[in-house]
Amino acid sequence: MDESKAAESGGLRTAAILIVGDEILSGEVADENAAYIARRLTALGLRVEEIRVVPDRMAAIVAALEEARAGHDLVFVTGGIGPTHDDMTRQAVAEVLAVECARHPEAESRLRTGYGQVITESELTMADLPRGSHLLLGTRTGAFGFGVGPYHVLPGIPALLRDILDHMTAEWEPAAYFRDEIVTRLREGHLADGLRAIQDAVPAVAIGSYPVKTADGYRVRIVLRARDEASLARVRDQVSALIAAAEAGTASPGA
Repeated sequence: MDESKAAESGGLRTAAILIVGDEILSGEVADENAAYIARRLTALGLRVEEIRVVPDRMAAIVAALEEARAGHDLVFVTGGIGPTHDDMTRQAVAEVLAVECARHPEAESRLRTGYGQVITESELTMADLPRGSHLLLGTRTGAFGFGVGPYHVLPGIPALLRDILDHMTAEWEPAAYFRDEIVTRLREGHLADGLRAIQDAVPAVAIGSYPVKTADGYRVRIVLRARDEASLARVRDQVSALIAAAEAGTASPGA
């Protein structure tokens, strides 16, 4: 990561998530994967900076893969690795990396074991991976994804994706990462200018503002994330002071 990119991301490694599939864009299937991947990566100290849904068109997938690689350290891709005509992710990754797809022996073995003697030639094409790929495996199923270059390519079926993602990241060393949260009864409009000023002054601490409905009414969650604990503590103090001042300013006369 170059120095300017590191500064923008608070020094965290960055990631993009690409969801491939017309079924997501048409609403035929509700995406469950992006949020799961994002939570997992964030817990490991990566900063997810982009989530994008891409149609089942080769040119669109290739363009999204290239843009994600140019802007982020890691790229997580789901969908498009099945045996049908609209599964193009393997070939798109190969095109971006300027390599060919070739039959991966371990992938073929796993497919033959899983499907048995009834396996079709179309199903065997799922073992045709970009050269240099290694398999990404789970512990509960025989399904696999593949990793090559900055790309981690996973199945679109949520249960399979979660199995593989949890297993592949289980031994990743979490980056130093700190999180804090403040909840206030104030509206976002009471805090927007102040939060903007704090964020501009301390870009290394990510500040998020999220309205939520609770049993006691609407609240605003202010979430702070940073690699440096001392910087996060200073920003928390500034945000707390901002909230206190805003509460005083919005109090009704005589309150």
